[in-house]
Amino acid sequence: MVLELAWDDLPRARWEELFASAGRSPLLQSWAWGEAKKAEGWQPRRGVLCEHGQPVGLVQVLEKKMGGVARVARLNRGPVWLAPPASGAAARALSLVGRPWRWWSLGALFLAPEVIDPAELAPLALRRRAAPSWCSAWLDLAEEPDALRKRLDGKWRNMLVGAEKAGLTLDAGGPEALDWLMERYEDLMRGKAFTGTPPSLICALAANGWRQDDVLVLRALSEGEAVGGILLARHGASATYLVGWNGDAGRKLKANNFLLWQAVLELRRRGVRWFDLGGIDDVLTPGIAAFKRGMKGEEYRLVGEFLRL
Repeated sequence: MVLELAWDDLPRARWEELFASAGRSPLLQSWAWGEAKKAEGWQPRRGVLCEHGQPVGLVQVLEKKMGGVARVARLNRGPVWLAPPASGAAARALSLVGRPWRWWSLGALFLAPEVIDPAELAPLALRRRAAPSWCSAWLDLAEEPDALRKRLDGKWRNMLVGAEKAGLTLDAGGPEALDWLMERYEDLMRGKAFTGTPPSLICALAANGWRQDDVLVLRALSEGEAVGGILLARHGASATYLVGWNGDAGRKLKANNFLLWQAVLELRRRGVRWFDLGGIDDVLTPGIAAFKRGMKGEEYRLVGEFLRL
């Protein structure tokens, strides 16, 4: 496999077309994510991996200048392959990606690649960073809802039935729903003393979406009052669960079960094929990890984070 990498010469419409054709795609490699990160001082560089002149993969690297001279770059969750890659393709692709950031040009590349098998990185000179490896799960929304529902953990499904019997209804909100959820999300982060995806970044992501509803807020209503909400980010043929909030009433009514199940149905209606549950962390959030595992998705764990030497 002879790969070539062309940087920064693809219009957004073509990128979005190729990105959607990849099927499963990580949010952090989406065009909108790169644009949203500009507010934090990062500049996206986007490349197309080609074989015999034909696109076979996409890669987005975020770059920031330090001290006006040095260039630090980050590759998160790439490359995105348009078809299952050949053996050794990941190492060859990452070798090409790293060329603009060498130490003699005052550049450094940090990478958390979309790779599951550590053996794929063996040909590269990498230094592992002390960071947990990313773990999450995919749901294939091409399956019929009945089949997806039957696969749910029995206890999880019983909680969903209880939420439905309690009369919860769904609101697929517009821009005002995003403001509503971000206010509660900020309060939640302050109250629980944790750091999540910054609300400013989420709002920038919404502003840079390819489609009007690429950032989608779903709210659970009880007697007309919102008791819980979640935020989904669409990217290509995929979507990722980003934020969830429950009030006291929402917790009692199992609004999270209701909302995640409604997300499955709503995303299917909007033509989304793959749904990423947005991270599973057994150390920091074991309760949330157990809740997400109740949906019985296809779990995966990436190799971790590295500095390219």
